[in-house]
Amino acid sequence: MSISRRDQFTGSNNIAKPERLPEGAVVDAVNMDFTVGGKAELRTGFDLIRSEPGTRAIYGAGSSLILIAGNKVIKIDEGADRDLATISQGPVAATWHNSELFLNTEIDSLRISTTAKHWAIHEPSVSLEVVEGNLPAGIYKIAVTAVENGFESGCLPMVVTLDGSQGIRVNVSDTRSCRLYSSVANGQTLYHQGTAHATNLLGLPVDDTARLETEQLYPLPFCSILCSHKSLILGSRGNYLFHTRPMLTHLHNPEQDYFQFSAPITVIADVGEGFYVCADKTYYISGVGSSEVMQRSVFEFGAIEGTNVTLPDGSASWFCEYGQVIAGRGGEVQLINRASYSPDTTKTGAAGFLEHNGNQMIVTTMRGESNGSRLASSDHWELEVLNP
Repeated sequence: MSISRRDQFTGSNNIAKPERLPEGAVVDAVNMDFTVGGKAELRTGFDLIRSEPGTRAIYGAGSSLILIAGNKVIKIDEGADRDLATISQGPVAATWHNSELFLNTEIDSLRISTTAKHWAIHEPSVSLEVVEGNLPAGIYKIAVTAVENGFESGCLPMVVTLDGSQGIRVNVSDTRSCRLYSSVANGQTLYHQGTAHATNLLGLPVDDTARLETEQLYPLPFCSILCSHKSLILGSRGNYLFHTRPMLTHLHNPEQDYFQFSAPITVIADVGEGFYVCADKTYYISGVGSSEVMQRSVFEFGAIEGTNVTLPDGSASWFCEYGQVIAGRGGEVQLINRASYSPDTTKTGAAGFLEHNGNQMIVTTMRGESNGSRLASSDHWELEVLNP
């Protein structure tokens, strides 16, 4: 006689009534994982690798980790830790983009690789004076930009009108390397006129040099969520989604480079050609940074803030009031738990993707007051009320 055992666990089901619980399902399981083959296994434990007082956030940065503890930015490599910078207290957000971690607080803006450098590059302080001179009569546009680590700031050009017996003195209050730009009389395009010093008397403008390309562009405002998408960085604050200029991750146009939604944004998830935004609803957006921007609604509800992860195939996942969402690269979405499991949810959470012992798992945790579940089955009683 032979005895065989076959595991047939299908996972949790808290929607079905107890007497109708499907074979192989459980209402709840503590410290257990169910494999793809239907086997129930003890949940994998963990090892403490570091304890840092005041830890606020941690981010993946290639093969390293960036830990935010108190006001310190710490880079953790195998066998070597380094303090890279100090930042202000309060909310922090970051994203890994083009081999750098872009991080911001309400005050600080950093791009981190082997060192920490400024991400936001602000325009210099500039003033103009009309003096005696012999520049041709007409309208001139003047601008000065600052350059840090090879990146040029944005600027807002100033306009001066001359009568033919005047000149222009440009005063720059900035110690960084700066560039001076000017149009010719009554011209629209600004051309590079050379290095800007503390005081500059503008000579006859030339029009055969590099053109100004950062006019009316500025650093991103503080964003509570950041996300990398193609050559852009996306960021949200409240109901607004901002994005940088293509290939110019330090600049955006505040009059053009944004979307507005009807509720605060809780998730931004990149999937390659497009990305998802969860707010009052869930939207799929593509073509940002081009002339063919498309936006469509894919769900009538949003997501739990902070619960999004990127999956190995480039798709995305996050948690919502109906359970786990799997979001494909072309805008297709599915609720894999809706028919069997109704979770308790909160307003915020965190998630990660784990591969262990042949299993792939999305691990989600939540914090804050639970909203409860409206669909979960619960114990019940049958009562009969009799009139006295």
